[in-house]
Amino acid sequence: MKIAYLTVRFPYGPYETFFASELRELASLDHEVLVIPTRPEAGRAGYAPFAARAVRLPLFGARTMYLAVASAARQPVRAIGIAKNLLLARHDVRAKIKNLAVFPKALAVAWEVRQRKIEHIHALWLSTPATVAYVVSELTGIPWSCSAHRFDVSTDNLLRHKVESARFVRAISEDARRFLIERAGADAKERCHVVHLGVSVPTDPPGRAPARVLRLLCPARLEPWEGHEYLLLALASLLRQGIPFECDIAGDGSLSAELKRCVDALGLSANVSLFGRIPDDILQWRLKDGFYDVVATAGVDDAGRPDQEIPEALLHAMALGIPCIATRTPDVADLIDDSECTVAVPQRDAAALSAAIAQFALQPQRRAEVGSRARRRIHDAFDVRSTTVRLCELMEA
Repeated sequence: MKIAYLTVRFPYGPYETFFASELRELASLDHEVLVIPTRPEAGRAGYAPFAARAVRLPLFGARTMYLAVASAARQPVRAIGIAKNLLLARHDVRAKIKNLAVFPKALAVAWEVRQRKIEHIHALWLSTPATVAYVVSELTGIPWSCSAHRFDVSTDNLLRHKVESARFVRAISEDARRFLIERAGADAKERCHVVHLGVSVPTDPPGRAPARVLRLLCPARLEPWEGHEYLLLALASLLRQGIPFECDIAGDGSLSAELKRCVDALGLSANVSLFGRIPDDILQWRLKDGFYDVVATAGVDDAGRPDQEIPEALLHAMALGIPCIATRTPDVADLIDDSECTVAVPQRDAAALSAAIAQFALQPQRRAEVGSRARRRIHDAFDVRSTTVRLCELMEA
């Protein structure tokens, strides 16, 4: 099958790299994939190899406008009717402006997918990439689908129209599916299917040399909803107990300066490093190479949180058999099951977080047991081969 994947910037930008493993699996299953970003940034694809061809059409570039005019001239009445629907549909004004802005891009993409004989279109977000897919499908008759996360559902960008038009909607978690049905109505139940974002599970997990101190990683943006203050309080408690540890915090954000002051105030400067954002490939290499014994997150279910996705670093760590500690938030609910594959602690509870870390520090055997269960959990429910096969079944149904 020839499939077009509509992204926001990938691969012409540093984000959305979590779909790369899915693209590789699609290629291994003999599907041809064409990646078309809605708003490419870089002039050259910066993430390779990702086993797919990419088309760079700038949002308002000369070639984009040329193809848009050619596409509109082919079906002028249909194009005008779709533009009218985008303009008159009842939805958020900001979303309406964005949709009109990407309309010429959608016309150009319609021309491209016709020429390349694409058989299915999949948008990676329910926001403007889904708008482009929706318009292209209306013009060409090519079936389309999309992935729903959470923030892209909350923007209410033609949500009901898109759900009704798409062949199916892939929710990346049970929480995302519930949220979508709440916003789009009960009719969305039949069209919405949970298909996780999968990760590669190595055949043999890497070995780990014993360390004299517990090495922790906290991969999370430096924003209020990630709960770093509770993690730092937990680490300060470990310091008072005399438990040796090192903690790397990987992420950037608005709280960078504030958290640096907090680290200093708690006397953690020798134990905690604020690295800023670490590229995904480097972070995965550190995990595979045994840099860390435990991965910990301390997120809170905050109304200001823009998304509720399963942290990708947790998935990769668990796939490698690295034990993880996480607070009980909707984004990790799909990870946690009855097998105790992850140590889950209450939100905003520094004492519980400290106790969980201390247990791992003092009981290496417990780390090994939880890590083994974590790896089995990822293999059973998040292996990218299985999730991609399921996605293909929905496309071909």
